[in-house]
Amino acid sequence: MNIDILFLDNELTNYEQFFDKNQFEEYCETHSFTGKQNQILSVPPSFSKNQNPIFLVGIGENNDDINLYDIGISIGSKIESDAEINFLNYNDNTNLIIDGILYAQYKFNDYKSEDSSSINTISFKNIESSENEIKKDSVFWVRDLINTPALDKSPEAFIDKVNELVDSSTVDVQVYDKKWLEENNFGGVLGVGKGSDRPPYFLVGKYNPKAKYQVSLIGKGVLFDTGGYSLKSPAGMETMKTDMSGAASAWGVINIVARTNQDIGLTVYTPIVENMVSGSAIRPGDVLKTRNGKTIEVMNTDAEGRLIMSDALAYAAETNPDLICDIATLTGASVVALGLDIGATFSNNNDLEKKFIECAKTVKEDFHPLPLFDGYRKLIDSDLADMKNTGGRFGGAITAALLLKEFIGENDWIHLDIAGPARSDNRKGATGFGVFSLYEFFKNLD
Repeated sequence: MNIDILFLDNELTNYEQFFDKNQFEEYCETHSFTGKQNQILSVPPSFSKNQNPIFLVGIGENNDDINLYDIGISIGSKIESDAEINFLNYNDNTNLIIDGILYAQYKFNDYKSEDSSSINTISFKNIESSENEIKKDSVFWVRDLINTPALDKSPEAFIDKVNELVDSSTVDVQVYDKKWLEENNFGGVLGVGKGSDRPPYFLVGKYNPKAKYQVSLIGKGVLFDTGGYSLKSPAGMETMKTDMSGAASAWGVINIVARTNQDIGLTVYTPIVENMVSGSAIRPGDVLKTRNGKTIEVMNTDAEGRLIMSDALAYAAETNPDLICDIATLTGASVVALGLDIGATFSNNNDLEKKFIECAKTVKEDFHPLPLFDGYRKLIDSDLADMKNTGGRFGGAITAALLLKEFIGENDWIHLDIAGPARSDNRKGATGFGVFSLYEFFKNLD
């Protein structure tokens, strides 16, 4: 199916070559189309001089406030079949519009017996959209994996999905099992994983290891989080199949970076565990020894993400990359601070943090910096160990970030806490939040 897109501002001008003037004005008036931003009006082929279905798309006033991504989402939500899209009168940067159209096609019907509808295939006439397609395929993979119930998301299933996603000729995937974790002192990962019958793993993916600029990306991979003995409420567990959003996102990012041949080196590290309750699970008061030798007193077994991330960060830091990033659904405190739609950033390099936030804005993802306030470090002091894994009720996102900071060495570092936007209540299921931002940031690093 061919669909033409005609963009119109609130003056409703520049349509004459496509429509009869009187017929156009009458049709717009009948359907109350005024060119307001995000207004979409479907026009039958018989009205068009091209004899194709046309969407009239309102862009409002021609100013800098036009949200091209949202306009793309609005267009995409109206497309109900495979289609080739032709932009009739828009010659500026169409990337955000295309991203929105493609992103709006997402469906997750794997567990619905009566809904077998597939994702629409969309192409664009006379526009190069291969990068947009790569991004779409990657973020759809991320969302699918996050949305998959924990019953079907064992560590082995996660590994299989990763191997299906990435091209082994460009991304070297290394899988390390429980024995390797024991031999290499991954006490945080092993401790959290003790309560599950499913053993923990550690996945490493390497792209372009000889590049001049090297980035390490760590993603939190808790496949299901009961809270351990610090048990969550039943309602609190309802979304915990999504607690591996950081790990899924990290693999989505490296797939985009590799398939678009970016001139950076990127290594992904994802500890994969379940935080369950059993006779072998860790208890409040237990002490874990991490990869870099530092010890953590476990005060709350539901603050498990920082325990597994500590090992991964320490391991990554040993390679002395130019930059360490991590992404995790880490704290409810970040949601309290910033709500459901904004991710939190923490960093020891203000310039890099600002650059990341600006890159995120260009792909319409919102992040806001929170302080790495050293004065709160004392809140995670422990009488028994080097530190404890919680710092009390207040400033929880900050104290979690300060714990992670203990494991990065002297490296530049950005920490992304996406506990809210990764699984916002006002979105359908997983969002893939952070994937586009990290890719945009990485491809602009030098």
